[in-house]
Amino acid sequence: MAKYVALLRGINVGGKSLIKMSDLKLSMERAGYESVRTYINSGNVFFESKIADTSSLASAIESLLLDDFTLNAKVVVLNKSDIDQLQASIPRDWGAKPDWKYNTLFMLRPGMESHVLQQVGELQSDIEILIAAKGVVFQAIEFAQFSKARSGKLASLPIYRDMTVRNFNTTKKIIELF
Repeated sequence: MAKYVALLRGINVGGKSLIKMSDLKLSMERAGYESVRTYINSGNVFFESKIADTSSLASAIESLLLDDFTLNAKVVVLNKSDIDQLQASIPRDWGAKPDWKYNTLFMLRPGMESHVLQQVGELQSDIEILIAAKGVVFQAIEFAQFSKARSGKLASLPIYRDMTVRNFNTTKKIIELF
């Protein structure tokens, strides 16, 4: 059995795609996943499985969401190696400025990191930062300048459908709980 975390895209956001985490836990247990636990209400599910391929696991969980909750949601599944790589790739001093918002953009499809940077375009380096790493893009925006930042408009770009976003505190907690 190997450990994994599934990050569900768009779950319990803005009153849409509502799923009780207790129902999700039961559904995953019925599907044969073990040691299932959730973290906060935004669709972070830790579990164990004999299946080694994270893409197969993501597809299986997406099917489970559709079958059990009539929800067409995308999923990123990370294993221990992915978590170790994520932790190692966090930029130095990331999260240090209290007046900035820090996010981790987890890519639903491998290799999409460069597409994020291309679609956002030239940044205003004094108010926003995007740093690509394997499978993720780290985003930071000065709170007071959020509406002026190009990366602050990320949700309006086509590439936004190819990611699921966690704030940096949630990212750190996912690493810790793994």
